[in-house]
Amino acid sequence: MRLRTRPLAAASILFAALALAPEAARADDWSPRDEYSSDDLAAQRYGLGTTHFASVGIVYMPGSIVDFEEDEQNPPISGTGYFTVAAAVLPLPTLFGGMGGMEADFSIGFPAFKSYFGGFGANLGLVVQPISFQHLRASLAVGGGFNAHGYGYVKPRVAFTIVPGYIDAEATYRWIPATASNIFGGKSDGLEDEGFGEHKLRASLFVSFRPKTGDLEEDFGKVGVHLFYEYTRVSGDEEELARVRIRPGDYMSFGLAAAL
Repeated sequence: MRLRTRPLAAASILFAALALAPEAARADDWSPRDEYSSDDLAAQRYGLGTTHFASVGIVYMPGSIVDFEEDEQNPPISGTGYFTVAAAVLPLPTLFGGMGGMEADFSIGFPAFKSYFGGFGANLGLVVQPISFQHLRASLAVGGGFNAHGYGYVKPRVAFTIVPGYIDAEATYRWIPATASNIFGGKSDGLEDEGFGEHKLRASLFVSFRPKTGDLEEDFGKVGVHLFYEYTRVSGDEEELARVRIRPGDYMSFGLAAAL
């Protein structure tokens, strides 16, 4: 596990060193941020869509990545899912003329303690947003987390405004390479299990019922709706995954959340 995760850790350190820098490091360089007022720059701190920083909701998957034991005491289930809380804020200037910050997610899977999401899950990542225009954002996150497995991930993101102040959209792609994954509850001799790879595409639509101003404090109480669709592909050695009851394949899920 140590040898497999060392390159990812080194890349994360280099990513942080190159991305986050004091204002003086780029004082003489032109930046897209120079084209906007201080109010516009404040609006770029949002890390979800173009005008949101947090989402709280539920996700439903009409199936299960976990191979449940099914008998009279454990009848077949109609689906799995999770309760999720996500946040992303980008308050720091970067060498790229954009913004940087952090993202975090916490989830509780259901059926409780049985789902693919391991009952409880969380991840934390460093985000750099080199394209930080008022109505167009593009960012890259690098981080790690856990649920049914411990993992490292890379996640590019594109967000854009549809109706200023009211409707914006976002697309993300989270890649977990098998070499950065380790299945929990595997072999008894430590962290030597081969993990599984995961590709997750998410398309999101954010709708606000009151117009967003770009001021975090003023917008804090303006709750909107977050609708999203996810497509997940799980890959790995089938025999190894069967031993820990993980089923490789393609899955879709749907989410409904409140967005701040």
